[in-house]
Order: sequence, then structure tokens, then C-alpha cells
Amino acid sequence: MALAISMAHAGFLSALGGYQSAWRFFSAHDAVRCLGASLVSGIMAMALWFGSLPLAGWLILIGGTAVSATGIRCLTRLVHSHGLFRAESTLRNPLGQVRPEARPKQALMIGYGDNLEAFLRARRTDETDFEIAGIISLTRQDRAASLRGIPVLGSIDRIGEIVRGLIVQRRAPEMLILTRDEMEGRPVAEILSRIDMVDAEIAWLPRIDQLDKGGDRAALRPIKLEDLLPRPPKSFDALACKALISGARVLLTGAGGSIGSELVRQIAALSPGEVILADSSEHALYEIDREMGVAFPGVARVPVILDVRDRDAVFRLMAQRRPDFVFHAAALKHVPIVEGQPCEGLLTNVVGSRNVADAAVAASARAMVMVSTDKAVNPANVMGATKRLAEAYCQAMDADMRERGGITRFVTVRFGNVLGSNGSVVPLFRHQLAQGGPLTVTHPDVERFFMTIPEASRLILEAMLAGMEDDRTDQGIFVLDMGKPVKIIDLARQVIRLSGLRPDVDVKIVYTGLRPGEKLYEELMHETENLLATDHPSLMVAQPRFVQLKAVQNQVSLIAAAAQNGNPDEVVRLLKVYIPEFDTTSDAARKVREQKPTLVPITLREKAS
Repeated sequence: MALAISMAHAGFLSALGGYQSAWRFFSAHDAVRCLGASLVSGIMAMALWFGSLPLAGWLILIGGTAVSATGIRCLTRLVHSHGLFRAESTLRNPLGQVRPEARPKQALMIGYGDNLEAFLRARRTDETDFEIAGIISLTRQDRAASLRGIPVLGSIDRIGEIVRGLIVQRRAPEMLILTRDEMEGRPVAEILSRIDMVDAEIAWLPRIDQLDKGGDRAALRPIKLEDLLPRPPKSFDALACKALISGARVLLTGAGGSIGSELVRQIAALSPGEVILADSSEHALYEIDREMGVAFPGVARVPVILDVRDRDAVFRLMAQRRPDFVFHAAALKHVPIVEGQPCEGLLTNVVGSRNVADAAVAASARAMVMVSTDKAVNPANVMGATKRLAEAYCQAMDADMRERGGITRFVTVRFGNVLGSNGSVVPLFRHQLAQGGPLTVTHPDVERFFMTIPEASRLILEAMLAGMEDDRTDQGIFVLDMGKPVKIIDLARQVIRLSGLRPDVDVKIVYTGLRPGEKLYEELMHETENLLATDHPSLMVAQPRFVQLKAVQNQVSLIAAAAQNGNPDEVVRLLKVYIPEFDTTSDAARKVREQKPTLVPITLREKAS
């Protein structure tokens, strides 16, 4: 009899889903199931024990069954009333709004773990319009599982099969919610590529520290482009930077650009004494000055229209304002434009940098920070070569200052592409998407290093801090740890997905061929450069080929004369002499285009095959 009762109890517990729950997520819902199985098996034991009594046994059996059923119903209602049992509750949408439709959207939670459990425990059940159809684990599930009554339907490897099953049940998922669980070592982009076949909205679950029981902070949020970077955001020592910047005069060239304007915001938050906003664009200058007046009304600011190529104007400004720190972000950065106008690129990127550097020394500035690019490594285009020559000039100036005991430090920072910056690929994709497509990618194998604008700006400040504290004479150039490069074709797919569309189904992707001066891959350091560690985990120091100050000054004077005379061929020739690693890739680009003479729209599936 004992064996029969034990087997019955195990059977009832299994039927009620008691073996699906993980003990570390044990909830009131699981307690109800366990209690129900115990009550039912207890009734069975009573029936077996008292069944031999003609009347009393059956009265006890019927009474016990009624009491058990009532107890389970009361316990379930109690759990519901306290917000503990939410097997069929719904979720707030990304905008925190309530849909007027009676039928809630069906949502699949992607990821099984603590963040999801905390959200289910903290969320409200009213005024929501998303019903959880199930959980998809990112790791393979060897057995069935559930979390607070919501079943784990399987692993992401089986998502196609799972979705087809839900469609049959008329519970087709209309939303996919990433829970942040099980995502260590798994980039968001990789996960999105696995769920590409599901036509559904995509959103983030809030982090555990953002959960506010019953509050709007528990609302879902859309996935942003920066979430797609294959690495975590870089840290920032705000206190140390504030100690350096607080009360100081800071001059920023290119203050209205993508990097320059974010640098202005970051620096303004560090309580500087004065911010001098310099830009050659009147509109860009007006916009950042207006924004500063609203966001940082207590910070003194001086907007100045300035062309860094005008040496006298640069010297006058520095002599008047006497900045403590100079951030030089002004540059011509668009590769095809500079490739077509080498003289203009040389005058802005090289001569302009020389003017700013020389004026910083004359004004006894404490430091000048030169913002460079990964295109300066093994430059394949005029823009990259001009930035490498500007790097060499600032590097030589820094060595000379250290040798002579000068005041001014020169810090050069090199990093890759910035997500969302003016003229970068993401705004282009968004514009093309708004026009209905197609999205254009130059080559299927093109890849770039990416980081966000705030991240780039903060690490520029970190590099300045590290450069000011480091007394080595072999300083070199600061290189930011950009993680792994991202293929542009993959970025195009993600931009389409984040717009709620499907690549190559709703929007096509077309290959247009490499442009003159464009190369497939970018590097953050030359193969011959030594790489040194720093105290900051996201910063390294590269030691490129060094040129003495007198030599690089002569080089800049000669090539500047050629640019001022409007001789682009001589500018390119001298760049190749001064930058031995520079070799334009126009021929290489032409060869690639010849290998693909016809331009046809290609789908991702065709590429995969």
C-alpha cells in the first residue's frame, strides 16, 4: 500500500508540473502544485485505508476531497491577491502604454535566470498587455523546466520548431524579450541572428537594479545599436578626470561635430572654469552653444568661429583665452571626399593640427589631446595618411617638450568608427531604411571597429589623464581597446531588425563595390609597433615609427606648400615618401570591383549558401 501511495504521489506531482521547477526559483506557484499533489495522494491513501468501511470510509473520502479542492482554490486566490502567482499575467510594452485591444500580445522571454525571475516577482499584473507564452533558454535544456509557472519551451536552437508549435496553438509570438540571462559571452547581435526568422518586436528586460515594483521603471525598452557591440562598455574614472578638469579653461576644436559635441558634454559635467567652443561651421557652433546654455547654464562658455587652417586666428584665440587643456577634434574625415581633394584634407588634418599644437605650446597649455583614427594605421587612403602625419607631428612635439622640460604634454588617441556619428554608416542606413531601402554595403567582407560616441569621448578623457600622469619619454599613441571588429553587412542586418523588419524579406541589401581609398579591414596598430599596457584596462600605448621634430616640421612645411599651391599629385607623392606604410588602395579596390563586375541584390540566405 505504501508503495502504491508513493507512486501515486510522484505521478500526481509530475502531472501538476512539480518536477519542472528549479529549487533556486521556488515560488508560491510551485508550493501550490506540491501541496495539491500531496493532498490528492493523501485522499487516495485515505480511500485505500478507509475504503473497507462501507459508510465511514466513503464519507471521509468525499469530505476530504471537497476540503482539499476548497483549500487549493483558496490558496490559489490568496497567492493571486498578494501578487505572488502570475502564471498567466502580462507584461508592459516598451513604451509603458496599454493597448486598447482585449487580446494581449504573446511574448517569448529569451533567457532563463535571475533577471527574469526578479522581473516576474516584481512586476505588476494590471494595466499590461503582454502575455508570456513561454521562455526560450539560450542553453540546451536537458529536461522540462518552468519559472514561476511559465514553461521553458526549449533552447534557442529549437526556436523555429517552438514558434511553429505556438502558431498551431494560435499563440504566435508577437514580441521577443531579451532577459539578459545566460548572455555571458553571447553578443546581442548573435542572439538576434538566431531569432531572425521570427517576425516579432524585440525589446530588453530591465536590469535587476532598475526594477521598481509597481513602477514605470520596470517598463521594457527597445534594443539600441550600442547593445550590439561585441563587448561590454568601457569604464570611466570620472572622479580622477574631474580632479584634473575642475576649474580649468578647456578649448575644443570641432566642438560642433559628433565627437567634439559629446566631449563638450562630458567636460561640462566635470565643472570646468570655462569652455571655449571652436568650430568652422556656424550652424554646428550655434547648436552646441544653445545646448550648453540649456544643459549647463552654470558653465561659462565662449563660442568662436574658427578655421584651424588659419594659423594667426588659432594663435590669437589661444593667446586671448589661455586654455589649460586643448582637445583637437576638428578634421576632414570622410574618406571618399578627402581622396578626391587631397589638398583640402592635408591643409585641415595636418596643417590645422600643426597650428593647434604650436599655439598650445605658445599659450603654455598643460596638454593638447589629438583625436586620431584607426585609418592612420597602414593608411590606405589620403585621409588616413594625413592623420598619421599629424600623429607624427604631435608625437615629436611631446618628445621635444619632455626633453626640454616644457609644460605642454601631447596626447594622441587612436580609435575606430563611432556608432551614429555624422557621416558614418549607421545614419546612412537609417536614411536608406526611411526611403524603403535597399541598404548599400560596399563589400560583404568589410569590417570595422566600433564604439559609441559617449564611450569614445570618455576614453579620450581617460587617455589625457593617463598621458598627464605618465613620465615616460617613449609615450607613443594611446590605442583604445575596441574589442572585435564588426562586419558592416551584419550591422546592416541589425539596423533592419531593430526597425521591426526582416533583412532580405522586407528590406534588401545590395553590394556596391569598394570605393577608392577604402580597404576591407582596419587595424588599431601597425604590425611593427610595440604595444604597452597602461593602468587603464581599456587603454594601450602603441609606439609607431618616430620622427624627430625638426624633420617632421620640414616635412609639414614642404607638403603644406604643395597643398596651398593646389598640387594634389605632389601632396600624394610626398605623403607616400613621409609615410612609408601609405599605399593607396585605389588599384586594390578596382581589382575587387573587377572580380564582381555586376551589381545584383543578394540575400543573406544566398550569401550563407
